[in-house]
Amino acid sequence: MSQRDYYKILGVAKDARPSDIKKSYRERAKIFHPDANSGSKKSENQFKVLSEAYSILSDAKKRKEYDRKRSQKGASRRRSSRGWGSSGANRWGYGFGNQESQGQTRQEGPFRQTAAEDPQPHDPNAPTRGFDLQFMVDVEFVTVALGGTVPYSYEKYVRCESCNGSGEYKEKSCKECQGKRQVVEETHLNVKIPPGVADQYVLRLQNEGGEGINGGPPGDLFLKICTMPHPVFKRKKSDIYAETPISPKLAEKGGKLNVQTLDAVKTIAVEECTLTGEELRIPGNGAAISWGKKRGDLIIKFLIIDS
Repeated sequence: MSQRDYYKILGVAKDARPSDIKKSYRERAKIFHPDANSGSKKSENQFKVLSEAYSILSDAKKRKEYDRKRSQKGASRRRSSRGWGSSGANRWGYGFGNQESQGQTRQEGPFRQTAAEDPQPHDPNAPTRGFDLQFMVDVEFVTVALGGTVPYSYEKYVRCESCNGSGEYKEKSCKECQGKRQVVEETHLNVKIPPGVADQYVLRLQNEGGEGINGGPPGDLFLKICTMPHPVFKRKKSDIYAETPISPKLAEKGGKLNVQTLDAVKTIAVEECTLTGEELRIPGNGAAISWGKKRGDLIIKFLIIDS
């Protein structure tokens, strides 16, 4: 976090009330706003620092963290770095495609076997587990944030009905599956998206992969969630951000304004003398947290636009 003295920048005491911080910010913003200084680069930088100070001190959580770190300034905080190194061999592997099929071992290739070893004979009638399948699925922004159900279609191996999975029909090789015992079939599912999952999250749907052979269990289906962009909303963890245009008159006089949230339309109060870039936090209207038990916040950023 920056070492700047945000209280000094805003000209308020360290125990200043939120209303005093906001009042001081608005007074100084009128002075240093680039529009009031013919686009001066110096005033633009001063306005950015002023906005930075206000964004920290106007947020209770950020202000508390800022005060805590300032109180530690000057104290010795040396900590041993031993034990925090990492080697490539010990790193965790994250990402789509790292899952290994349960009950299956990785193939080691023909050159791993020594001359003294005999290959184990394969029993074609032994139960064999079906293949695990891995795909990506595009999911709308709101569904990822709040949860829901999406239809999904994919292809997988299933038992051949013509030969009942035997590979033969009337003592001849089955023409439908060509003796492979299975055929490719399109499958349709309604996939449940948990509330508030992160982008790139991988869902595991047990037993929805390829069918097994000879009574073997089916494989699993892994779906990587790819969040589709939204024209208005952006997401940071559980908070949702949206830029909302307002007229100069509404910004100056204040008043009521209807805004679209993820799942409803809410009426908010725009305060008088609102500036471009000023934000309003609407608690409990963001993305789901803890699998839907709570929700983050919706942060509205005002943009003053001439109609």
